[in-house]
Amino acid sequence: MTAGFDQKPAFAQEGAVEALRERVIRARSALSEASATHDRNALSPALDELEEALHAAREHGVTIPPAEHT
Repeated sequence: MTAGFDQKPAFAQEGAVEALRERVIRARSALSEASATHDRNALSPALDELEEALHAAREHGVTIPPAEHT
């Protein structure tokens, strides 16, 4: 049985969760900026990154807070 061998220390898991949340926040920001500046060259990659970041968060069960609207 491999119980315990696959588990990382809590701080490592917490760090990964925070990294995923930060990735989503950065991706949202990049998409917002590309949209606000009508930068067609940046819009598609920014949307792709946000989709990938959200997918990774869902895969790992990381809850992402709603985007803040300003």
